[in-house]
Amino acid sequence: MELNYRFDDNGSEETVLLLHGFLSDMSSMEPAVGHLTGHFNILLVDLPGFGDTKAGGDYSMDDISDALAALIGSRWGAVHVVGYSMGGRVAVSLLTNYPGVIKSAVLESASPGISDPSERKERQELDRKRADSILSDYASFIDSWEKMGIFQSQDSADAGQRMRQRENRLAQDPRGAAESLISYGTGIQKSYWQDLPEISVPVLLLAGEKDGKFVAINQRMEELLPNGRFEIIPGAGHNIHMEAADKFGIMVLEFLIGG
Repeated sequence: MELNYRFDDNGSEETVLLLHGFLSDMSSMEPAVGHLTGHFNILLVDLPGFGDTKAGGDYSMDDISDALAALIGSRWGAVHVVGYSMGGRVAVSLLTNYPGVIKSAVLESASPGISDPSERKERQELDRKRADSILSDYASFIDSWEKMGIFQSQDSADAGQRMRQRENRLAQDPRGAAESLISYGTGIQKSYWQDLPEISVPVLLLAGEKDGKFVAINQRMEELLPNGRFEIIPGAGHNIHMEAADKFGIMVLEFLIGG
């Protein structure tokens, strides 16, 4: 699997890998870059099905971890990682499968998957229905996606930011987006809950105050991670790096510098 990426060499000895969420590409993580540029090199990646990373055929979350680990190991040896939502799930996979390539991790509105078999089956069916909707009428799917309760807190966000987010979503390839749900969506991916106690590197967990589902998930994750710390961001929902960009950037930078 060949991943499209961008590396910003800022003359630092350390690099931060940023992994974006569903229905977006590497450019959606730009709000986090400004706070980190003065201290770290930046590695941005288009995850499979998005941006310029095309991933047709059969592939899985493990294949993505393999590709990322190969990319990191070939040039940087080990990096820090910041993963948002879908990108956070990918980051958990990396932490589990290739602990040697990750120095520390920030998981924003992320989860380790679904452990309950019946819930996994329900989510797989939901993801299949969503994939069908994407292929049927992508613009209408985006409209319905943006009306989900998980994103309602963005109504008070800057109008320009919301427009850029929508344009980025609409710019994605519908087939790639649909394939991502079937290949490494929350329902189909392996559950990493049982692996969390084996992750020894420092992990900062972030969830927005208005994102109750992920607040609960991350509270459970904090209990299982040996070196994990959970912070709730006041006033924010699911997309913290957009809704509270400065707060997010400062917290991430302080964590990465402090360890």
